[in-house]
Amino acid sequence: MKLILLFVILLIPFAIEADVSRQGISAEGGLTGYPFLPGSRVLERGFLRIQGRLEYADMKNDAGSYLLLPLNITWGCIENLELGGEIPIYLDDSSDDGHLLGDISAGCSWLYETARGGSALVFKGLITLPTGSEGRDAGSELAFGIATSTTFRLLRLHTAASYVLNGGNNPFEGSITDYMKFSAGGASYLTGDLQIICGLDGTTTGDLGLAATITTYAVDKMALFFSMRAGLSGNTEYSISAGAAWTMPELEF
Repeated sequence: MKLILLFVILLIPFAIEADVSRQGISAEGGLTGYPFLPGSRVLERGFLRIQGRLEYADMKNDAGSYLLLPLNITWGCIENLELGGEIPIYLDDSSDDGHLLGDISAGCSWLYETARGGSALVFKGLITLPTGSEGRDAGSELAFGIATSTTFRLLRLHTAASYVLNGGNNPFEGSITDYMKFSAGGASYLTGDLQIICGLDGTTTGDLGLAATITTYAVDKMALFFSMRAGLSGNTEYSISAGAAWTMPELEF
């Protein structure tokens, strides 16, 4: 955690104006954003983004570790509305159950309003299916939330919150619980093709983490990124991930 903070502090003085035309990468559920930080933009109409990343996480209290491959797809179906989906695949898991598939999720983001100076407000919805193993994945969930951002000097500030209903792996048999997810952070460009994102994310159930992501757009139509997250509380000790997103413009369906 101290290394992440030091890295962010050293890079802040070199930040320059962000290029808002970039199509970016995907967050949870395949919706536009950053790892651990939901975004307040949507993919343009007719655009399609495919993303994959490799994530390693070490758990607390001798709970083991896992190697995960989440595959995402995002489609700008109409103006100001995008659809997304995510399929997580466990390549290596210390739980010994041998179940490769995690909880599949799908969602949408609607850009409700943009204002002078680049401020934006997005409404998000996300549904998660209990396709993963009980005890490892959260199970069935339905989430509704908002994300907003604004530009302050050379930094774009992001905040997001969502209300989540959780039914576990047997939503029709067990009791439904609820909780809140929240995140806050900032993003800025170090050069025209290199962006740094840092933020804090957590839930009202006790999970809290500090994350930093480096993204480069130097390759045409692609974004390459590397992310680190330190668990301040909750079940995760730390996680590291690396991935790539490919955006195809103006596809007609």
